[in-house]
Amino acid sequence: MRFLLTLLILLLSIQFCFAQEVNNLNVPAEPEKSIRLISPIGTMVRSTVFPSWGQFHSRNYFRGGLILLGIGTSAVGAYFANQSLQSQYDNYILTASYEPDNSDLVLASYDKANQRYKLRMFFIYTGIGIWAYSIIDSYVSANFYNANSQVRSIQEDAQNIEKLGLQVGINPSRLYLGVVKTF
Repeated sequence: MRFLLTLLILLLSIQFCFAQEVNNLNVPAEPEKSIRLISPIGTMVRSTVFPSWGQFHSRNYFRGGLILLGIGTSAVGAYFANQSLQSQYDNYILTASYEPDNSDLVLASYDKANQRYKLRMFFIYTGIGIWAYSIIDSYVSANFYNANSQVRSIQEDAQNIEKLGLQVGINPSRLYLGVVKTF
């Protein structure tokens, strides 16, 4: 009888041990969050194809909007300056054709046309400069975005470690890891 009682207790304890082991194996592991990093070269290519696309891709919406506004303003300014240049140039050609002896009038007409030409070129070069800035800034913005994402991930990991009650410290002479329990 004693033998059967001992055997029964042994069998029940083995069954509970295995039951706990099986339950531990069935607990799903918490999926790790992956950090979404942005390719700086990819954002440069995007900004080369279409200005400010790289800024929008790297979540820098304000700067992307400013770049779109700047290039749009430059394009509209270049268009209107070109229209004015065509008008002034036509006036210059007519003045030079019909009154070639009046050099003061011809030079004044040429100066007006030349001013419109310079204004048009100013708007064109400004647009090209903003586009070049957009390409460079998209590369830098992607790197800043990646750095901020990694910093946030490290901060979340540090907060999770603090929740566990672990304490990590560094002294000039040693690195220590301790378990902190507050009552």
